Amino acid sequence: MSGDNKKFLVVNAFAHGPFGGNPAAVFTDAAGLDCDTMQGLARQLNLVETVFVLPAEDEADFRLRYFTPHGEIPVAGHPTIAAWLALIHKQIIDPQKKTNFLQVNQAGIQEIKIDNSDSAKPLVTMKQPLAKYLHSPCSRAEVAAVFCIDENDIDADLPLQAIDTGLGHLIVPLRSLEALFRVKRQIDPLRALCKRLNVREAQLFCFETLNKSSDLHTRNICPREGIEDPACGVGSGALAAYLSKFCWPDKREITLEMEQGFIVEMPSIVHTVSEQTTVFVGGSGVVMVDGMFLI
Repeated sequence: MSGDNKKFLVVNAFAHGPFGGNPAAVFTDAAGLDCDTMQGLARQLNLVETVFVLPAEDEADFRLRYFTPHGEIPVAGHPTIAAWLALIHKQIIDPQKKTNFLQVNQAGIQEIKIDNSDSAKPLVTMKQPLAKYLHSPCSRAEVAAVFCIDENDIDADLPLQAIDTGLGHLIVPLRSLEALFRVKRQIDPLRALCKRLNVREAQLFCFETLNKSSDLHTRNICPREGIEDPACGVGSGALAAYLSKFCWPDKREITLEMEQGFIVEMPSIVHTVSEQTTVFVGGSGVVMVDGMFLI
């Protein structure tokens, strides 16, 4: 043990109560940690992602690095929400004095907004990278086979579209909530499909919901071992961009409440705002662990 111990938190992003949302580990002061140590910590914690907050070297307020148990990724949604909620919890930032921030990561500089009108549940919103609509050479039959559903479960009135908002997602529109809940995660076929389309994962959705206040239900299906991601901020941002282009292209602003994670009993609510080509993704969260990591 080196004695360079680090405080960390586990924050369930997009949660409205304990045991909901998507957990991320957050190291609010990662200065002095090298890449190998960050990777080791992420592997030890074994959450979907662990985020490390570092001093910024440019005009941004903080620099964020994201690690899965298997490697570093350029940008991530729910760990970003978790990181800023952790900074508020640790009183490193005060949203009563400042509500607009900049963070830098491998995807570039992102704008962060904090709505502290409900001080018990601050709402963190991040600006997504500009969506790139990728070539998507796949058929409904092929996608249906990957997810173990029928070809007719896929809505033929909307396209299958790969969209890159930092990670890359295949957007799949389904006709019903029943079909969405029937989707199976086959890791190897999904990995092959994602590799061919140059995306990391898939975001499936339908307009049927469990809660009347929600606008749609969505699932993030990722070709990795472990639990299904209860809530994916970057995937939700890609979906918001998709809906703006293919469902409501004439609307200047679209505000959506997306429900996710119910199938893995970790209910999550993701808020998105689309202003034509600009997408903001936001949510609140719950601090579940506040402790010390003995390195």
